[in-house]
This record gives sequence, structure tokens and C-alpha cells, in this order.
Amino acid sequence: MSFSNKGTIAAAVIVIIIVGGVGAYIVIYNPFAPTTTTTTTTTPPVFVENPYDVAIVFATGGLGDKSFNDGCKQGADDAVTEFGISYTYVEPTSITEYEGYLRTYAEYTDYDEPYDLIISIGFDQAEAVMEVAEDYPNQYMAIVDMFIDPGTYPNVTSLLFNEHEGSALVGAMAGLMTETDKIGFVGGMDIPLINKFAAGYVFGANYTNEGINYTIAYTNDWANPGLGQTLANGMYAAGTDVIFGAAGRSGLGVIASAKANNLSHLYHTWAIGVDSPQMYLGCVDPEYPVPPTLVMTSMLKRVDVAVYNVIEQVVDDTYAGGLMFFTLSNGGIDYEINEDLLVIAPAIISEVNALKAAIIAGTVVVPDDIYWT
Repeated sequence: MSFSNKGTIAAAVIVIIIVGGVGAYIVIYNPFAPTTTTTTTTTPPVFVENPYDVAIVFATGGLGDKSFNDGCKQGADDAVTEFGISYTYVEPTSITEYEGYLRTYAEYTDYDEPYDLIISIGFDQAEAVMEVAEDYPNQYMAIVDMFIDPGTYPNVTSLLFNEHEGSALVGAMAGLMTETDKIGFVGGMDIPLINKFAAGYVFGANYTNEGINYTIAYTNDWANPGLGQTLANGMYAAGTDVIFGAAGRSGLGVIASAKANNLSHLYHTWAIGVDSPQMYLGCVDPEYPVPPTLVMTSMLKRVDVAVYNVIEQVVDDTYAGGLMFFTLSNGGIDYEINEDLLVIAPAIISEVNALKAAIIAGTVVVPDDIYWT
């Protein structure tokens, strides 16, 4: 576990907090400013409106996953740039830590500079969020990837996604790109949320390739790239040539496996990224990405947009709790194309985009449960 540090101001000044009917302001004046006995002019104090403060409790996979947590942080960083907010965060290592951190942030609001919003990243924080939201009904909160009843908890916003829609698109590409007609999926846990990814992926692959075979495995760990790589190694060795990883930091092991195995077989070993644009990670040196890449595409789950949007509501004084839903039709879900790193045949892109249009139009309905297969 690690905390970030909130910014501090170090200067030879005196700072006075004034609380009025319209908000809090900081009055700043310098007691060491030059003075003379020949003038009676005084400089009025400078009033600086206090910025909005946000607290974030990340998922246990932690920052550095280059997907889910990092994407949420990017949304907060974008809000800093756009609105001048400040934020602090914590990276728990166990789900048992969630409630304590949330409660600490909510209690901090009571006696010090308030947090205008507390954001919980990940479905497994739901119970902790409900406990704290009930005890602090005036504290604005948000949670990514879990629905919390707004009738009972009106101070909580649920940020949800149609992951299965975007997964269908990358599955469609996998079905068209595979040389062996064998695809794989490595998920973080065997739970409904992750199985939405798997369901869409298998559906999309079958949509473009009825002869597809698939293998599914779970890491049961969001922060174990080594295990993700081991599972992917086994799939590639068995003839699978495209693997979609949706396992947080563990999913980075799938990409590592694709790169390690590509020269060991008579077929390409492809990976598919998740949440954030990850095609660059399939290059020989991701720090200086040049083609080719072995990550053919990524399923884009715009958690950055979700975090940014709920912060924007607080800044604009339009926060109302409830549900914010992100789909293929509103741009909250998509798939990655990066022709600077990999040129996909136009016919393949056209077929994937045709499926995308059909999903948006409602003429194709993607299942969200893997057990449809």
C-alpha cells in the first residue's frame, strides 16, 4: 500500500481560510513585504478560490497495469489539466483495506479540507462503498464497474460499461486473423464482469469464423503477469494463435508470452490488449514503439472518460448520483486501430466496422454471458 502526497505550499506567507455562504477561499498576504513610513497605501488581500479535491481508491492490481487502473488515473490527470482539480489516491493490496481507506477519506472531509468526490475503482469495493455512503450521506462518491442502487444510496454514482460490445469487435478481428482457428481468453476471475469480455469475444469470433475453437483460463489474480504468461504459454503451445487478456496487470503476461512465442511456431502468436490502447506493448521496445507489433488490437474501455465525466459533474455542480453508462454507441467502448504499428487488411477492418455498425443499430445483439455458447 502506498499513499500519494497532496500538494503543499511553502512560502513566507500567512494563509487564512474564510468560509462564507458561497464556499471557501484562501486569503494570502505577505508579512515581510517592503514597507515605508512615507506611504499609507495598502495592498488588498488576494482571494484564490479553493480547488476541487478528489480522493481515489484504486483496485488491488495497482498502478502500472497499463490498462484499468492506469486508465482511471489518466481520467483524473485529464481533469487536473482541464479543471485545475487536485487529487490524492491510495493503492490497496487487499480488499480488506477498502473500507478503511474510504472511511478515512470521508472522515477527513469532516474536519479538514473537504474531498468533493471519492472514487472507488473496481467492482469489489461495492460493499465498502455502501457502508461508507450510508454513514456519510453528504459525501459524493463514485464506483467503477458495479451498480449501487441510487434509491438507497443517492450520493453514489455507478460507472458501468458494455464490455461485451467492444469484446465482440476484437473477437471478430481474431476470427479473421487466426491461422489455426484456435483462440484463447485469459481473464482475471471467473465472475460475471470478466465473463462479459469472454462472451463478447467468443461471439465476435464465431460471427466472422464459424469454425472457431476457443480456450478460456483465469488467473484469479489481478497483479501476476508471470501467471498470465504461463497460462498463455500453454495455449500457444496447444495451437492457439490469438489470446485476449482481461486480467489487469496479469494480462501483461499474455503480451509477454505472445512476444516470447512468436518465433517458436509456424504461425504468428497474437495478443489482444484491454481497457487502454496497448498495441505499442507488442513492439520489441514499447518505450520506442516501431512496427511490427504482436498486439493486433485492444478492446478500449474508456474508464478515463468515466472518471473525467464524474469529476466534471462535481465541478459543474451537476452531480446527481445514479448511473452513468458507457457503450459502443456513445464512444465509451471501442477497439484500437494503429496503422503506424500494424497494417490490418482493409477487408478485415471493413468487416469489423460492419459488425460495429450493426451492434450500434441494434440489429446484432451481443450476449453478455459466456454460457450462451
